[in-house]
Amino acid sequence: MSAMLRVAVPLLLLLLAGCSSGPPGGTLAVAVAGDGPDAAAMADHLAAEASEATLITRGAGGELAPGLATSWRFLDSGSDLILRLAPVRWPAKSGQGRELAARDVVLSLARTPRRHRPALAAAGLSARGTTRAPIARVVELLPRPATPHLLDWLAEPALAVRDRRGRPFPGPYAATRNGAGWQLERRSDAEQPAARAARISLAPLPVATAVREFAEGRRKLVLGAGLAGLGAVRASGQGRAIRIEPVDGVIGLALRPGGVLADARLRRAIWLAADGGPLANRVALSALAPQRRLWPQLPPADDDRARPMAARRALAQALLAEAGHGLDQPLKLRLALPPGADWPILAEALATSLAPIGISLAIAPADRADLLLVEHVAPVPDVLAHLARWRCGQVRPCNPAADRLLAQAAAAGNDPARRLALAAAAEAQLQVDPAFVPLLRPVRWALVADRLSGFQANRLGRHPLGRVAIGE
Repeated sequence: MSAMLRVAVPLLLLLLAGCSSGPPGGTLAVAVAGDGPDAAAMADHLAAEASEATLITRGAGGELAPGLATSWRFLDSGSDLILRLAPVRWPAKSGQGRELAARDVVLSLARTPRRHRPALAAAGLSARGTTRAPIARVVELLPRPATPHLLDWLAEPALAVRDRRGRPFPGPYAATRNGAGWQLERRSDAEQPAARAARISLAPLPVATAVREFAEGRRKLVLGAGLAGLGAVRASGQGRAIRIEPVDGVIGLALRPGGVLADARLRRAIWLAADGGPLANRVALSALAPQRRLWPQLPPADDDRARPMAARRALAQALLAEAGHGLDQPLKLRLALPPGADWPILAEALATSLAPIGISLAIAPADRADLLLVEHVAPVPDVLAHLARWRCGQVRPCNPAADRLLAQAAAAGNDPARRLALAAAAEAQLQVDPAFVPLLRPVRWALVADRLSGFQANRLGRHPLGRVAIGE
């Protein structure tokens, strides 16, 4: 054997070994960071998004993208949606390998599990006659009422296409439980736009653990499950890797109307006096901004929230005095916080701002609290679905006038100006005797490794893991 051949053979073997090491894309190690149940819930949602096929999907920036429906068009000013299905087949165990048909989609929507029916209702597809299968690979949806967010809801795992036993049509990844997390394996050998990494290891972890594993290089992407952990991340020395994005929703105070807050004057005094400004200033982060309405895209309020803060506090003090409270007899309230080290900092800032008018706060467990500091993040940019959490039957106190306005806003269908105007009017009614006091716009944070591509900030804070790739 010649010297050249003796060198060439080992090199060829090395190349072949590299080619047989597995499918392209590598393993993406992801953590969802949180100190409460929200981290596990978010990890489950991300796994479902990757493994359960929906008619519509989301791109790297949260934008809508084709899923099982390869194309779509709206008719009749948006009240009729026509979707054309991809020529794909069910797995043998679900449909004997037959092609996915429009009838399967119609039956799947009709069988939506009870826990997912709020998404079906928000999409306007709860009523009979709203789903049709005119031909084999064409689905027709006629939402009642029509909604400009129909495609957004169709992209939610809650409305994944399922067989008669409730098993989802397979998405680009196969998901296997791995303790509290998931192992995701790409179904195809080749990379796809919605399935770039060959494997994804996904785990909910405490914030400190997730940050440490990122610093050690063991996790390439860490997604915060909420505001909690933001302070630790900012102090971690990972400045270049931090991403912070304002998202749709609200952070604020949920008021329990029993006990001391049975008096409507006291509830309104809290609404007048509570201000997100000191909380935002305490965090000193430009992305975390005060929010005076229940939804960030609503126009500025023209009620008492439009008054200068000094005038609002004076009105609050007058209501407190009527109810027998003041600096010499403060209103003592118990406040419950979500898990995480960031929330006590916000609570301290809130307590400091309320003390000068005669309201004192003490931290208490949730089952004994008068107030709860709560974070609501919307999965879809749908103001009506967001405000529906404060309808009668959901919370107390409630406002029937607000319910009527929300119904009128839904009936406005695809008229965005009327829909938003009625939503703003409904929100104002909800704040006459509030069950919830808005304080801040929520943010989401992430740690993103330098070599990662496909992570794009967006107002939904949505980051489909299949769209993320590890660079060379």
